[in-house]
Amino acid sequence: MRVDDIYDREDVPPKARGSVHRTILEWFSGRQPGLVLDAPTGIGHLAKKLMAKGFTVVGGEIEPEIIRVPGLKVIHTDLNERIDAASESFDYICCVDGLEHMTNPYRAVEEFARVLKPLGYGIFSLPNYSNIEKRIKFFWNGFLTKPVSDAHFRREGGNLFNLHNSPLTITLLEFIFRVNGLKIIEIKRNAIKPRQYLLLPLVLLMKAAAACANDRQRMKYRYDLTLNSKVVLGGNNLILITQKTSPAEQRMGVC
Repeated sequence: MRVDDIYDREDVPPKARGSVHRTILEWFSGRQPGLVLDAPTGIGHLAKKLMAKGFTVVGGEIEPEIIRVPGLKVIHTDLNERIDAASESFDYICCVDGLEHMTNPYRAVEEFARVLKPLGYGIFSLPNYSNIEKRIKFFWNGFLTKPVSDAHFRREGGNLFNLHNSPLTITLLEFIFRVNGLKIIEIKRNAIKPRQYLLLPLVLLMKAAAACANDRQRMKYRYDLTLNSKVVLGGNNLILITQKTSPAEQRMGVC
């Protein structure tokens, strides 16, 4: 049975893939309990699981009425504008499949970085728009995320935050994090896509071409990210573990 199927049977099921939540929870299993901001928290699946692990969780949600977890502290959060919390107040922030819904992902990450303590961790998951399958689909179809019909928009209540507005690729994500003092320290994938390995010869050809490039070209095109196996051969989702720079690094402008 697939992980996603197991999770979907729970009383507070995740809105994202169950395998994404499993990967994030496995990462948290090795961490010291602390104060976590989960935004957007959705109905509260991840918040509930983290609370069971001993973490103190605050849910950030633009529609707080949908939350199903009794006792969860909730703050109204519009990630396109502001998180209603003090600066440097959280040890961890989690954003599960949220950034792609933003019309202003730069502002969302800026706010996440503001409320995160120095050396705190930011965990982000979002669709993997940079894997080889997505790249070929873009070449063939001309879009990274499916076109939105008027009927679809109406079904979503005319709310842009229910749509994928920002199909962020790995290099753009790294830049958004970097200018906000967040450093990617680990890349995880939610699952392996076996059929994608049919495209392995193409990926190996791309890696061979990159190996022939000089150092300036490799840095310019960020082959360390775009050809990272967990990205180019990654699953439907990327999970990015980031860490906020220390005060000393911030003064030096290092990220």
